[in-house]
Amino acid sequence: MRYSASFLALLLSALLVLTSCSSNRFTAEDFNWWHYPLPGAKVISDYGRRDGRKHTGVDLKTKANDKIRAAFDGEVVFAGQRAGYGNLVRIQHANGLETYYAHNSTNLVRKGERVKAGQTIARVGRTGRASTEHLHFETRIKGKVTNPNKYFSHTDHMIRFEAFKKTSYGYVVR
Repeated sequence: MRYSASFLALLLSALLVLTSCSSNRFTAEDFNWWHYPLPGAKVISDYGRRDGRKHTGVDLKTKANDKIRAAFDGEVVFAGQRAGYGNLVRIQHANGLETYYAHNSTNLVRKGERVKAGQTIARVGRTGRASTEHLHFETRIKGKVTNPNKYFSHTDHMIRFEAFKKTSYGYVVR
C-alpha cells in the first residue's frame, strides 16, 4: 500500500508526540498548539549567509495576498513598518519564541492583540527590501535570532516536536 509524503510526515509527527509526552493520555491540544505560517509555501531563501550577509530567517514563497498564519498562540508586540522588513508583525509566544512575519502586503492585527495558532495575521506581499512576493519568517529567543529550521520542517510544513518539551503549561522550547 502506498502513502503520500504528507500522510507519512503527519504519522511521524504524531509518533514523535506520543514518544515525547510523559503520559499516554492525549487531548486535541497536543496537536493544535501550532500552525505552519504559510501552508503550501516553498523555501526560496534559507536561513544563514546570503550575498555575503546573514539572512536571519527563511523566505517562503506562495502567491501574493495568501494568508499568513500565526505559528503559535501569542501577543502581537509590533505591527507596522520597519526598514528592510516592510510591513512586519512580531508575536511573542509563551513557549519562549518570538516570531517575525515580514514583507506583508497588509497586516491584519494590531499591537497588543492576542492571537491563536493558525489565525490569519497578515497577507503575503513585497514591502520593504523584497524582490518578489514572499513571507520572511524569523524566530528569536530573548531577542536573539535563531534558525527557524530548528522548529519547523519547511519541506513538509510540520513542527519539529523534538525542539519542544511538554510541560503542565503547554509546549515550550527545549
